Order: sequence, then C-alpha cells, then structure tokens
Amino acid sequence: MAEIVSNEQRRSALKLRSSDLFWIAGAIALLVGAVGMLDRLRFGLAPTAIGSYVPWGLWVGFYDYLVWLEVGSLLLFSGLVYLADDHTLAKLKPLVLFTGFVVLLMALMLVAMDLGHFERFWHVYVYADFGSMITWMVWLHTAYLILLSAELFLAVRRTAQKLLKALGILSLPLGLMLILVSGSIFGVVAARPLWNTSNLPIMFFISALAAGASLLLLLVTLFWADKQSEEFERLTQRLARIAGWMTLGGAFIAGVIAFTILYQGGGNPQRAAALQLILSGPFWWSFWIVHVLLGVIVPTIIYFAFYKSRLLLSIGAALSTITFVAVTLNIVIPVLATPELEGLAEAYHHQKLSLNYVPNLNEWLVVIFIFGFGGLIYGLGLRFLPILPKRAQEKED
Repeated sequence: MAEIVSNEQRRSALKLRSSDLFWIAGAIALLVGAVGMLDRLRFGLAPTAIGSYVPWGLWVGFYDYLVWLEVGSLLLFSGLVYLADDHTLAKLKPLVLFTGFVVLLMALMLVAMDLGHFERFWHVYVYADFGSMITWMVWLHTAYLILLSAELFLAVRRTAQKLLKALGILSLPLGLMLILVSGSIFGVVAARPLWNTSNLPIMFFISALAAGASLLLLLVTLFWADKQSEEFERLTQRLARIAGWMTLGGAFIAGVIAFTILYQGGGNPQRAAALQLILSGPFWWSFWIVHVLLGVIVPTIIYFAFYKSRLLLSIGAALSTITFVAVTLNIVIPVLATPELEGLAEAYHHQKLSLNYVPNLNEWLVVIFIFGFGGLIYGLGLRFLPILPKRAQEKED
C-alpha cells in the first residue's frame, strides 16, 4: 500500500501544472537573452544605444514599470487586507507577497544593469549622500526588500500572524515613500521641464495603484481556488471596480497635466516639445495604441461592462498590467531625446552623442534575460513552495 501511494505521489510530482508555464517560459527566455547579458557583463554599456544625451533608456523605463507593479499591488493589497479587513483577499497573501518579491528582484537587476559600474553599488551605503533622491531610493528599496522578505517568510510558514500584520501595516508608509521618491527623482531635475513638476510623484502614486490593482485582479483570476464560488465573483467584481476607477483617475490626471502644458506651450517650449514627441513623434503608437487603447480604453470597458466574465476580466487585467510599461518608457525616453539647446543635435556627431535613441537588440536581450530569471524563480516557487491556495494545489495534483 505504501508503495502504491509513493508511486502516485511521484506521478503527481512529475505531472505538469499550468503554473509550470512560468518556469518553462523563463528558462527559454534565459537562454535567448544570455548573449545580451554576457555582452553587458563583458563590455559594460558599450554595446547599448545609451549615450551622453540619453543616459537613461529601456532599462530605467522597465525598472520604473516594475516598481509600479511591485509597490502598487502591495500597497493596495495591504490596505484592503489590514485596513479594510478584507478576509477574502487575505487568502492570497503568500502569492501576492511572493509576486511582489520576484518583481522587486527583477527591478533591482534591471537598474543595476543601467549603472556603468554596478559592482560599486555599496558606495551608496558607505558614502551616503542624503541630499540625493537616488540615495533615498536605494535605502528605501533596501528596507522594502528586507521587510518584504520577512513578510514572505512568515506568510509561507503561516506563523506569527500578529507580527505579519504589523509588518504589513508598516509596509504601507514605506511603500508610499518609495513610490513618491521614485517620482521625485525625475521631478527634481530642473533641466528637464516636463519632469520638473510637483505633480509627477503624485502621478507615479496613482499610476502605481492602477497598475497594482490590475495585477491583483490578474492574480485572482488566474490562481483563485474555486472560480465558481460567490466569493470569487464578489472579489473579482470589487477589484474590477477599483482597477477601473484607478485607471480612469490616472488617465484624468495625466490628461489635465498634458492639456495645461500644451495650453502654456509658448511659455515653456521645451516642455511642450517633449510632450509633442510623446503624442505625435515616431513612437506615437506606443502612447495612443499600446497605452490609451489597449491599456486604458479596452480594460476599462471590460472592468465596468463585462465584469461577470472571468475570461474577459483576465484579458483586461493582463492588457492593463502589461501595457503600463508604455507609460514609464514615455516618461523616461522622450524627455531625454528633446534637445536642451537649439542646434545641440547637429553640433557633434558620434554614436554616443545622439538624441535619436532607439533601444538596440542588446538592451532587449538583457530585458528578456531578466524577465526569464523572474519567470523561472516565480514558476519554481509556485511549484515547490506553499504559495497557491491549498484547494488550487489539490485540484492540480
């Protein structure tokens, strides 16, 4: 009898699950992106299209995108669970914390790749300059990583629930400070008028909540144990409304800011030029089609009109979550690609002195490698750690 049970357990362990797609896709992405990562480690930033005029490009855009997902989802989750006392959503605590942990690791890897000498990262701890927003960002992200690791450990072990709750509540002000500082890094740059506004940190905060709400909804539609239950229906409808209103709120704020900038274009032509590059430049489609159409209009219609369809909710949440990267890329790149002085683009000619920045293959391969790393870790965690709701694991077994 023991031998029969043992054989059944072995067959169950070897059986592929739907969650295994994460580590399988991650392993493939690691192999595809390995060449780009090796070139980055061997030759530094030389193989990239990043230069003196556009020092921040694809990797910083993806970094901010991942920070929005990570902090936004955890802020919303902790607020609903610990402040609004949402016992239903609390069932996904290990999964949400593990998702945030993996996304955080990916974000830190991406921003490290953007540093000329990432091996000197420890300087910001030993020679800290707290007059720098980047110093604050590094220290806050380090504290957030430690806090999130402790939360994840307690959630997986399902012990010390009072301590876990205290850490969850503590993560709220820490996460808020992190996302505001992340926006302030751009907002304090006086030489870039489109960035240099007190509205930018608030826009980062609202956008992070919108992206995080869609990610939470996606996790529920993918991994909830009983998708036929009334509990699932109530939770998805509630998250759909939250995600919908957050998305509309972010779009409204961005629209008001853009209208004000364009209306006052004559007063600050550089700011208006950077915005025009976003709206009608060579990559206009990334804003109007990827973000506005696929990331705002389609998901919002689904959230408010088709919230009873699990399939459509999954599609809407996935579209909103994925396409939010267009927002951060449009915040980072077009502003730097706008010349600070008239004639600057024609003054010097060199591949590293160009305002026509387009991410090259090496940069994309590094992104693919890091997402592959995240997918591999995430898939293995779903497979071997007690992260998924118990009934879901039993059904898949």
